Amino acid sequence: MQRQWMMMLAGVALVVMVPAALAQTGPARSGVTMGPKGGGPARPDEDKVPRQNLAEIVALRMSQLEEDLRLQPGQMPAWTTYQERVQRLLEDRRRTVREATTATTAPQLLDALADGARNRLTAVEDVVDAGKALYALLTPEQRNVADRRLALPLAALTTQTPEISRAPR
Repeated sequence: MQRQWMMMLAGVALVVMVPAALAQTGPARSGVTMGPKGGGPARPDEDKVPRQNLAEIVALRMSQLEEDLRLQPGQMPAWTTYQERVQRLLEDRRRTVREATTATTAPQLLDALADGARNRLTAVEDVVDAGKALYALLTPEQRNVADRRLALPLAALTTQTPEISRAPR
C-alpha cells in the first residue's frame, strides 16, 4: 500500500514539475513566442495553444481512466459527477485567464487573480468530493487503478502554467 502511494505521489510530482521545467527553459524551447519586450504572445491566437493542449491532456487522461476503471452501471452516476466537476474546473481556469487578460490596471488584475483563485478553490473542493464519492464505490481492483491515476487530472489543472504569468500587458 505504501508503494502505491509513493507511485501516485511520484506521478503527481511529475505532473507538477513538467510545466515548471518547461517554463524555465524559456520561450524558445517551451513553444511560447513572446511579443514585444516579452510582455505577451506575439499573436493573440498563440495564447490558446497551452489551454487547448491542457484540455486535450485532461480529456485524454479522463478517457483512459474511465476505460481502465471498467466502471459498472451503478458506478456511472458518480463517474459522471466527477467528470463534470473536472470539466467545470477546466472552464473556470479558462475564464480566469480570460478575465486576467482583459484587466487594464494592476488593481483589476489583482482582483481578477484573487477571484479566480477563490473560484478555483471551490471547484477543486468539488472535484475532491466527487472523486472521494466515486472512490467509495470502486472495487478493490478499481481502487488500484484509481490510487495511481484518479488525482492526475486535478493535478494537471491546479498546476501554475505560463499562461497566467504572461496574461497582463
